[in-house]
Amino acid sequence: MIYSYIKIAFRNLVRNKAFSFINIAGLTIGMCCTILILLWVHNERSWDKNNSRYADIYHIFCNRNFNGEISTGPDMMYPLAAALKADFPEVQHAVAVNFGETTLFTSGDKKLNRRTITSSPELFDVFTADFIQGSKAALSDPDAVILTESTARALFNQVNVVGQPIRVNNGRDAIVKAVIKDVPRNSTLQYEAVIPYNPSSERVLEASSDWVNCSNRVFLALQPGANTAALEKNILKLVARNAGHENPTTRGSIILHPMSKWRLYEEFNGGLNTGGRIRYVKLFSWVAVIILVIACVNFMNLSTARSEKRAKEVGIRKTLGSERKQLLWQFLTESLLLTIAAFVLAVFAVYAFLPGFSKLLNADILVPLNEPRTWILVGSIIISTGVLAGSYPALYLSGFNPVKVLKGTYLPGRSALLPRKILVTSQFIVSIVLISATLIIYKQIHHVQNRDLGYNPDNLIMVNSSRDLDKNFEAVKNELNATGMVASVTRTSGPVTNLFGFTSGISWAGAPVNTNLVIGFIFADNGLAQTLNTAVIEGRDFRQGDTNTVMFNKEAIRLMGLQQPVGKEITWGSRKKRIVGIIDNMVMTSPYEAPSPLMIAYENKWSGYMDIRLKDKADVRSAVAAIGNVYKQYSSDYPFEYRFVDEAFNEKFATEQLIGKLSVIFSGLAIFVCCLGLFGLVSFSIERRTREIGIRKVLGANVSQLLVLMSKEFLWLVGIAFLVAIPASWWAMSEWLTNFSYRITIQPVIFIVVGGLTLIIALVTVSLNASKAALSNPVKTLRSD
Repeated sequence: MIYSYIKIAFRNLVRNKAFSFINIAGLTIGMCCTILILLWVHNERSWDKNNSRYADIYHIFCNRNFNGEISTGPDMMYPLAAALKADFPEVQHAVAVNFGETTLFTSGDKKLNRRTITSSPELFDVFTADFIQGSKAALSDPDAVILTESTARALFNQVNVVGQPIRVNNGRDAIVKAVIKDVPRNSTLQYEAVIPYNPSSERVLEASSDWVNCSNRVFLALQPGANTAALEKNILKLVARNAGHENPTTRGSIILHPMSKWRLYEEFNGGLNTGGRIRYVKLFSWVAVIILVIACVNFMNLSTARSEKRAKEVGIRKTLGSERKQLLWQFLTESLLLTIAAFVLAVFAVYAFLPGFSKLLNADILVPLNEPRTWILVGSIIISTGVLAGSYPALYLSGFNPVKVLKGTYLPGRSALLPRKILVTSQFIVSIVLISATLIIYKQIHHVQNRDLGYNPDNLIMVNSSRDLDKNFEAVKNELNATGMVASVTRTSGPVTNLFGFTSGISWAGAPVNTNLVIGFIFADNGLAQTLNTAVIEGRDFRQGDTNTVMFNKEAIRLMGLQQPVGKEITWGSRKKRIVGIIDNMVMTSPYEAPSPLMIAYENKWSGYMDIRLKDKADVRSAVAAIGNVYKQYSSDYPFEYRFVDEAFNEKFATEQLIGKLSVIFSGLAIFVCCLGLFGLVSFSIERRTREIGIRKVLGANVSQLLVLMSKEFLWLVGIAFLVAIPASWWAMSEWLTNFSYRITIQPVIFIVVGGLTLIIALVTVSLNASKAALSNPVKTLRSD
């Protein structure tokens, strides 16, 4: 019986090639999109799962009251990790890790900058690592360096390098004590080398008793089932006992953020974990389902549209004794055959597009063939798609009355078209929502990218500094100016596109007794405002020899409540500093938020970055080459590395740009699948009206009249879809925009553009079919009847 179902189904599919092609194409596109999205979702949900203690690892965060607002961050004091391990039995392992830095490693004539973390000894008790050589004991040796496999190969051309000497930052010699496999790209803690903290060094000895400065992250591996809520309170008491009120941490609360939330629930607002990338993962999970449903709707529409062609077959088979359930199985078998064919093609398409898709996402998107749930999901997609797509046509076709069909009195009538119209309208509603969302996402990104940053990022280059550059900075500056392509040069302790340092230790005359001002800070040399092209609102820019001077931005002065601040003194720690200038607010952190309060302290002895402003008409390629030559002349022991500030700033939009790209791709494919279905539906509708069209042409109807006649029925559906989709789009995207304090206002013109675009697409789809019928010879049409 099953063989008979398959044979008959196969014959029907071959006999109706156009129908089969459209349905298979629609299902293939729908399944391909669904699989690609689900692979991305799987990748997002698999982050950090390479760690064997995934369920018991936590990252300590702290809520601090910064200027009347709750700010959540991972900045912790160095001695906290050791104290937690000693005082709390539920803490199996605790590790202090710095925030990472770029370290220069030298072996022979090879010099490489690599992303490095400095860690206390229990790093590999918390995080899983695959050791190729050596062991975790290397972290107890202050002279050790642990390299990843790729770093070892880059420096030594092999991985068997334990015992090899290596120079660190041209300052000290170390020994490679272990080599581990590269950290997976879907791991939150990324590094290419690990350096142990040296417990006997002066810096670490001071940090071991410093409960005020917070420049580390602390990770914990807890006992299974540990009471995290109680531990959070106890950690706060521990910090308060050791630091008192000198540390703003004691005026907040502790959060133990589990590893399972590091990737997808990374955002905090008002001291609460409010979500993050999970909203996009959930959104595109629904998009995957919706696109597959759109493809299934196509199948339903096209199958029911062919009802008149299958009516006689159903009537004859019923009179010969076929039961309705047998007909149901027959039509479901046809649906499953189409689904299997579409799935096979979709798999080929997925493997063809996967490299490009991975590159687009900047991720290693893999098909998890070794996981049982993958195969369960494959079976579920095939069966659910086949049943969903084929159930309504099967019920509809198997329900024909054989007497009416064989007498020739069967005519579906207008009521039979209603379900198909509802399905087509639903398809276009979804497509219009997706297109509207895509446009709004891009408008928001464009809006933020073009906001006033308080400085000019164009033609501004950041170059990694070095001790040799700092020692010869004036000579370097003169050489750069002599190239004729450089407008100005300064240097800063950190990148101008980020703010890593914050302090609460500022006081001034007239400051409130219990002031709780927390402010960002960087160090900079003379000519900062000139180089960054930021406005000096009061006072002046830094000058050479400006010892013990500072500048503030507008936001900092507003929070401090200072009147006529230029010339006044502040106390920072134990040092007095004089305010020489007030600059405009610069956007250095999130581009979606208001600028942070900022203090810039003068420093001409050391730096982290040299900031170079090119002249407006300078040839960028030639300028970079000239800067590189000067750099190598004065700092030959370090590789020349640079970044354009505008490119670094644009990286802050990586997530939103990715979502925008995915939205463009999948909304485009969704509308294409809708048009496939509409194309097929119009074809069968016109086929039913061939005689009517011929009669109208004989009676004098012209081509344009016939096109309007055949198109308006379907274009009305698009119009209804537009009216339903616009309020839904407006509401959904308004909710999304509430995640940003700096955002656009949704304008009606966006929906007008979407409506016009959708209408044109639908009109072209309908016209391609209708024009053929309108231009046909009515004599041939009526003669055949």
